Amino acid sequence: MPRRPAVVLLAASETLRGVDPLLRRAGVRPVRLPSVDPRPVPPARWLGRRSTRAVPDAVVVTSRNAVTAGVVPWRRAFGTRSASVEFWAVGPETARALRKVGVRRVHRPPVVGARAVAQALGRSPRRTVLYFRSDAAGPELARALRRQGHQVVDLIVYRLGTPPPLTARQRKQLRAADLLVATSPSALSSLRRRIDRGSFRRLARGTPLVVLGERSRRAARGHGFARVSVAAAATAQRFTHHLLRELRDAPP
Repeated sequence: MPRRPAVVLLAASETLRGVDPLLRRAGVRPVRLPSVDPRPVPPARWLGRRSTRAVPDAVVVTSRNAVTAGVVPWRRAFGTRSASVEFWAVGPETARALRKVGVRRVHRPPVVGARAVAQALGRSPRRTVLYFRSDAAGPELARALRRQGHQVVDLIVYRLGTPPPLTARQRKQLRAADLLVATSPSALSSLRRRIDRGSFRRLARGTPLVVLGERSRRAARGHGFARVSVAAAATAQRFTHHLLRELRDAPP
């Protein structure tokens, strides 16, 4: 019986959740390894800031965790005052998370990534923007928006910890991966901390990597990955198609 190719996703179970059954249907074995351990910052620490009390023109959210840790307590605190606010999601997973908690005015750029959000907002009049992010996301998006003339309230609403060390079985799954998927730069940083230097170097040199967005691509290059592709669209069907194409074109 021929060996089924394996795709290892460094992602939470809910991220790109429609991909797994599509891969199985195509004869590919999906393997998920938890990449980060999100830890919400208590809302009392940041909701008390005066800058969070004014109603912004737009809210920018870069992950599902930012929706849970930031958007939900903020809307709970300010109620209907947030109904007129325009929300911008960095990708379809974040957009779905916003709609799931009741946000109706959800926008997202045609491609995934913080840079695309900044470009989209750069074409709009100057606004007051509330930006919810993790400590690992960095201030680059906030700086880009400020350079465009927007007033930005940059809030860290959750921090990313490192999950437990990989088990022997998980390390074996990584070594056997035909394709690796990382949904954020922090997923790659977390992986580098959780395996020994030699194993990470072999993975970076020999395993094709698929990422979401240009920021993740730059992070992958910085980590030494030799073959990196960016999935421009992250619907389950298009993302799966991208993965299957990468598997097909991978060198033997």
